[in-house]
Amino acid sequence: MTHLRFVLTLVAVLASGPSWSVEILDAEVEKEDGVYHVIGSSIVDASPEFIYATLIDFDNFHKISSGIPETHFVESDVPGEVLAYTRIEACVLWFCRSAEKLERIEATPFREIRTYSIPAGSDFELNNTRWTLEEHGDGTQLTYEAEFKPDFWMPPLISNWAIKRKLIESAENIGLRIEYLESNGITLRQIADPPKE
Repeated sequence: MTHLRFVLTLVAVLASGPSWSVEILDAEVEKEDGVYHVIGSSIVDASPEFIYATLIDFDNFHKISSGIPETHFVESDVPGEVLAYTRIEACVLWFCRSAEKLERIEATPFREIRTYSIPAGSDFELNNTRWTLEEHGDGTQLTYEAEFKPDFWMPPLISNWAIKRKLIESAENIGLRIEYLESNGITLRQIADPPKE
């Protein structure tokens, strides 16, 4: 399945009926001493195993997350260390920015994924994240936590509310796409990368 076909099919399916839904339980953003603290929780109608396999697939994660055009694993000289690269292109209100992250990944299968940014290879002084997965009925409660301090200027008018709105939008989009993939037996590896411009 090509990337464009996947996106068009997904848009059509999501627009056609109410059977696809992600329940947002919580979303909070705080800023203290220049460090943003973010937490969001949602219910996704997919298994923890499938969600974990999708989130940990850094070679293909960019195919499911809007605003992230590139992700891939990076070789490490340290035995047992898992590294990944992420390029972000995001807009909050009128402010748009491209940023890069090199991060170390630690994970507990089907339960938790943690990332720790490496400042020397990132546009962040600090950027650590944590995904946790818990069974919730036939689905999964998915919680995302992050703390980050950009190594670049951000307009002071970019409020916590605007970042919170972006967090909710991302959680809904990723959750809906994961639900669609699992219900149709599709993995990210089966979706072709979009053509490079």
